[in-house]
Amino acid sequence: MSTAPELPDLHIDERDDVVDDGEPSTTSRIVTAVITLVLGAVYGTVGTVAHTLTVTPFGILIPYGLILGLIGTLALLVGLRLVIAERLPSVAAGIGLVGTVALFSFSSPGGSILISQGLPGLIWLFGVPLIAAVVLAWPRVPQRSLVAERSA
Repeated sequence: MSTAPELPDLHIDERDDVVDDGEPSTTSRIVTAVITLVLGAVYGTVGTVAHTLTVTPFGILIPYGLILGLIGTLALLVGLRLVIAERLPSVAAGIGLVGTVALFSFSSPGGSILISQGLPGLIWLFGVPLIAAVVLAWPRVPQRSLVAERSA
C-alpha cells in the first residue's frame, strides 16, 4: 500500500467546441474577428484624431501624427497576417480601420470635421485603405517545415 494520495484520473471531456484537428472552432473565429474589428476601429479612431499632430524642429514641419498613424496601421495589419493563419481577423481589423476613417471623414452634426481637406487629411483618408488593401491582398508566405530547416 502506498501512502501517496489518490489523484483523480484526468481526461479531456468530449465537448462540441474542441476540434481535434488543430483548427480553431467557429466560436473562436467569431470572437477573434469581433475583437480585431474593435481593435481596428480603435486604431482608426486614434489615428484619425492624431493624424494632424505636427512638430517643427529647425523650421521643418514633420507630421508625426500622420507618420505614426500609418505605421501603426501597417503594423497592426501585418502583425495579424503573420500571427494568425487565416485572413478573417485581418479583414475584420481592416474593416474597422477603413470604416472608422470613412465615418470620421464626414462632418459631425455639430459641424466639426476631424479629417481636413489638406494634404495630411488626404494622405490619411486614402493611405489607410491602400495599406489595408495591399496587406490583405498579399499572398500568404508558406511556412517552412522542420525537415527543411534541419537539412539546411
